[in-house]
Amino acid sequence: MATETTKYTLLMRILHWLIAVLILGMIGVGWYMAGLPDEHPTKYDIYAIHKSIGITLLGLIVIRLLVRFFSPIPKLPQELAWWEKLLTKSVHFLLYTLMLLVPISGYLMSDFAGFPVEWFGVEVPGFVEDSMESSQDALDAHGILPYILLGLIALHLLGSLKHRFLDKGDNTDVLKRML
Repeated sequence: MATETTKYTLLMRILHWLIAVLILGMIGVGWYMAGLPDEHPTKYDIYAIHKSIGITLLGLIVIRLLVRFFSPIPKLPQELAWWEKLLTKSVHFLLYTLMLLVPISGYLMSDFAGFPVEWFGVEVPGFVEDSMESSQDALDAHGILPYILLGLIALHLLGSLKHRFLDKGDNTDVLKRML
C-alpha cells in the first residue's frame, strides 16, 4: 500500500519558489520599464531581458505543470471546510492559468507588432501575422493580467498564512507542504 505524501516533491518546491521570485521580479521590472521614457538609454535592453526571462518563466511553468501532473500531490487537510477546499482549488487553477497567460500575452504583443522576440539573443520564431490591433489587445491583456495575478498571489499567501497561524491544529498548516 502506497504511503500518502505530506509534502510536494523537492522539484515541485524548488519550481514553486523559483517561479514565485521570478514572477514578482518580472512584474516589478515590467512596471519600471513601462514607466521609462522611450529615449531612456537602457529601456530597450531591459525589454530584451524582460522578454528572455518571460520565455524562461513560461518554460518553467510548463515544466511545473508536467511535474505536478506526474508527481504525488498532498491531499488538502480533512479539517478544512468545503468552501476552503473549493477556494484553494479555484485559486490554484487561476494561478496556473494566469502564470501561462501573462507571458503568452507578452509574447503575442511583440509578435503581432512584428517585433523580434529573442531568448537571450536567440530569435524565437514568430507564429502570427502582423496585426497592430491584435498587438494592442495583447498589450492591454499584458497590462491587466499581472494585477489579477498579484491579487491571486495575495489570496494564496493570505490563505497559507491563515492556515498556518490562525487555524487550530497542525493538520491545517498547508504551508509546510511547500517548505
